[in-house]
This record gives sequence, structure tokens and C-alpha cells, in this order.
Amino acid sequence: MNKYLQMKKIAFIILILFAWNSSFSQKTPGYLGKKLVPSYSLGFAPSFFNPNKNGAKGFFTFNLFHQLRLDYVTSRKSAVGIGFETYSTGIDYDSYNNNNQDVSISFARHGILNVKGFQLYRSFYSNGIAPMGKRHSLGLKVLFSSTNFEDVGATKTKPDNSNPYSNHITSPYEIKKGGTSKDFGFMYSYSSSRIIADIVVLSFGIDFNVIFSAHYKYLDALIINSNNYNGDVTPKNQTEEAFLNDKAKQRVFSSQFLMLKIGIGFLAF
Repeated sequence: MNKYLQMKKIAFIILILFAWNSSFSQKTPGYLGKKLVPSYSLGFAPSFFNPNKNGAKGFFTFNLFHQLRLDYVTSRKSAVGIGFETYSTGIDYDSYNNNNQDVSISFARHGILNVKGFQLYRSFYSNGIAPMGKRHSLGLKVLFSSTNFEDVGATKTKPDNSNPYSNHITSPYEIKKGGTSKDFGFMYSYSSSRIIADIVVLSFGIDFNVIFSAHYKYLDALIINSNNYNGDVTPKNQTEEAFLNDKAKQRVFSSQFLMLKIGIGFLAF
């Protein structure tokens, strides 16, 4: 009899634990209780007025972005995430002129800007259970870029008093510094995702990024002190290194503004 009562107590406890666990599982955030979603996205950013890394520009040319993301579902309708991205694009150069030093640099071809970045964001789902459905994401971006000048074909013109026919000499020039940039800004993305076979996450969306540090220092060029700037909105008579850094910042801004992307991920844990 005692054994029978003990078995009933054990069975009752197991039933309670099972019911509690089932209730807990139903309240667990995320589709099927999954919380961790790694993913990869391929992005297409248009190169309307600036070249891509191959030097092409126009309505049917793009920069290709590669993104790795890790999302953590915090509720049935929200998630937080971190991401890493990398891409390359082209930079067109106007000639560099420094009237104070009587020096100019000309560029025969475009440079290649290599960009790596990190992002931190919060996502909200308007329908479905995260990570399924329509998603709005807001976040911050930090970007680090450097320029490859190997094929720009630069030539430098500078004063040369030894030449009896001209006061200047032009010769091939190797650029050894400049063209780097560290930038930050805000990101917003909208995407729609669906889940295949209860594990694969497919998504399609669009990103808008505003990189503030790329242009904020030149606002007065358009408003107040336009005479102090060149036509490409770089300050006159700045150093060569500062000129190349500013061109990198401007290209980061334009390449980041709009991007279409497709992604694939999976429900991990």
C-alpha cells in the first residue's frame, strides 16, 4: 500500500513537472522556442554616380556586400543582434591641388576602397513569431576603411628650378599614406523572412544607413564658406593625406546609403 502511494506521489510530481515544462516551453521566446539565429546576407548597393570596385558605374552596376549576423530572440516579437560586414568599392578622384605648396596630383584611374564594419541593432516583428515575419531593425554602425592605390596611375607635378624650359616637373607618384577612414552612423532595415522545414530562415530586405561622420564637417561648404572648398566638397589647400582621407569618407557615405539584400540563416538553439 505504501509503495502504491509513493508511486502515485511520484507520478503526480512527474505530471506537475511535465505540465510546468510544457507551459514554460510555450512561453519561450522565438519560433519553436529557438533563440539563436546565425545568418549570412548578400547585399547589392547601386553604383549610380560612383564606380564599383571594377570601375563601372550606372543604373545596372552594384557594390556587393557580405554580412554575417547573429540574432538573439528576446521575446515573441523582438530580438537583438550583432553583425559584421565587408565590401569593396571604387573611388573617383579629381586632381589634388595645393596652391600654397604649388603641388598637384593627377589620377588616371579609380582607387579601391576596402571597408569592414560592425553593427549592433534591435529588431521588432510586426507579424509572425521571431524570427519569422516582417522585421524592422534600428541600430548603430562603426566602419573602418582603407584604400588600395596600386592601380590609380598617379602623377605628381611640383616646382623644379633645374628645368630651363619649365618651372615644374611631372613624374609618376606612389601614394604611401592616406585614404583611411573611421566612421559611424545609424542603420535602419526592413525585411521579410520565412522559415523552411522548421530550421532554415530565408529573408529579403532593404537597408538604409546614414553615416554621419562622413559629411558633418563639410556642412558649412554648402551653407556659409563655399569659397573655402573645392567642387568635390573637400577643403582647399589641405594636405594630400587629408584629401585622400576625405575622399574615402565621402565614398563610405554614398556606398552605405541604400542596399538590397537576400539572406539565409538557421534556427540554432
